[in-house]
Amino acid sequence: MKRKKAFFKKIVPAFMAGVLFVLFVSAGHSVFAKSKFSQEELAYMPAVKLIELFKTGEATPSEVLEAQISRVQKYNGEYNASRRDLVNELDTFNAGKVNAITFDKFAEARKQAKKADERWRNGTARRLEGITVGVKDENEVKGWRVDAASILLKDREPGNSDGPMIQKLRGEGAIFVFQTTVPEQYLSPMTWSRLYGVSRNPWNLYYGTGGSSGGSCAALAAGFCTLATGSDMGGSIRIPAAMNGLYGFKPPFGRVATSDNAYETLGPLARTFADMALMQDIMSGPSPEIHASIRPKLNYPLEYAPIQGQKVAVAYFKNWLKGGLSKESDHAMDAAVAALKKAGAQVERIELDVNAESFMPTYFKGLMSTSMYAIFDGLDKHRDKFSSYVKNLETYAGKLTPQDQVNAEMTLAKLHRDVQQKVFEKGCIALVMPTLATPYFPADLEAAPGKAAQLHGKDVSSTNLILTPIWNLASRYPVVNVPVELSGKNVPVGVQIVGNTYDDLNAFRVAYAMSKVIPPLYVDGRFPDFRNAK
Repeated sequence: MKRKKAFFKKIVPAFMAGVLFVLFVSAGHSVFAKSKFSQEELAYMPAVKLIELFKTGEATPSEVLEAQISRVQKYNGEYNASRRDLVNELDTFNAGKVNAITFDKFAEARKQAKKADERWRNGTARRLEGITVGVKDENEVKGWRVDAASILLKDREPGNSDGPMIQKLRGEGAIFVFQTTVPEQYLSPMTWSRLYGVSRNPWNLYYGTGGSSGGSCAALAAGFCTLATGSDMGGSIRIPAAMNGLYGFKPPFGRVATSDNAYETLGPLARTFADMALMQDIMSGPSPEIHASIRPKLNYPLEYAPIQGQKVAVAYFKNWLKGGLSKESDHAMDAAVAALKKAGAQVERIELDVNAESFMPTYFKGLMSTSMYAIFDGLDKHRDKFSSYVKNLETYAGKLTPQDQVNAEMTLAKLHRDVQQKVFEKGCIALVMPTLATPYFPADLEAAPGKAAQLHGKDVSSTNLILTPIWNLASRYPVVNVPVELSGKNVPVGVQIVGNTYDDLNAFRVAYAMSKVIPPLYVDGRFPDFRNAK
């Protein structure tokens, strides 16, 4: 009997240890991962780092997903899509919350994450296996409704197929976790609508998250997802990327399969340069569905040659507005110049012959002379159902004529000649310039009485405060937004890096060099704190 007791004293602990080891291995080392990383660390971890952790089993896609879902539940607020009614009190709906999501797909995402866990265990993982992606309310995902934040489209049938870009991301294992908010019909530099309310900047909720990819950028800044999709027809990637401290890329027309509208492109949004480059490399390439998509595919490395000795042009755009841009914009440009010099570049100061007063009306009339004009169909019949900025844009565009397209083409030719002569024919590999005239746009701009953007103490039309549409008219130029610093009111400020026509890799080269010398956000305590202060 004593021998049996002694035997069981030895064998039971050994047996239990073996059981625990099997459970530990089959769980994808999740016990170890949970003990090593906090939920915040997992939620904000760059995709390239997560992929390394997934490979070693130090973290799993399921753990990251749950960490991000917990942040959505804490910081986003109610999803209005679940209510299917209108937001009548724009200034109070989800007050104090980010409000970046229209609907979630967490149940499906959890299933996909478990499959991704298994793929990493059995060695069949793809390039983005288990990486979460927020999807803009514009991109076609099978079974998802795209309503463009429009009351007239709120009961639209869900899509029956993935769009070309979504196909590429899904094919590499990305997990689509939720749809992100946009301004109605993508027609405002701020993200709010009568259907979904006001989206707010996680760095400072009083201020806007930008538009039209505002929900995607706010979700990234808040740690709701690891990557997000954006589109850009007038700055819709670069505006919110600048406001949220993100990297965002407007590819040249046709690089990512989008549409045949030359003003438009789709692009990646990320918290780090490497994540942006990785996502763009997967998104890019031709599609049999889109006539304008470029072949062959361009490959985007994660690392680039130094810019030591290379010439880079810099324009502060002093003549864009009378009185110049804000002190915050100028200061960010000073910081960008310092970063370029630290990276070894030769900085060439220039100014382009373009200003908001003449350029912006020509751009908008040219844009609305394309298929975008269809947005105004039914406006008279359903005028009470549109958000104010849609109606305002109709007034701004006025009666369109064939001459408007001619004027846009003439402006483009003049701009292109100016850029070539002052920048690229002088041997510069890129142009660095402001993204915005000011970082300070109230989140409920035009949605609440008295809410307007200001510059030098005066109310200014928001359309004149964005410097991004230049490169939608001149759509063959690749442009990267690079986050530079935080303003005094805790709102990020970014700059644009413009490469020569279809020269994406030199734009990325300069962005990469700057990312190595500018103190990054989303590390070392530099995270959004969800303050709400004017």
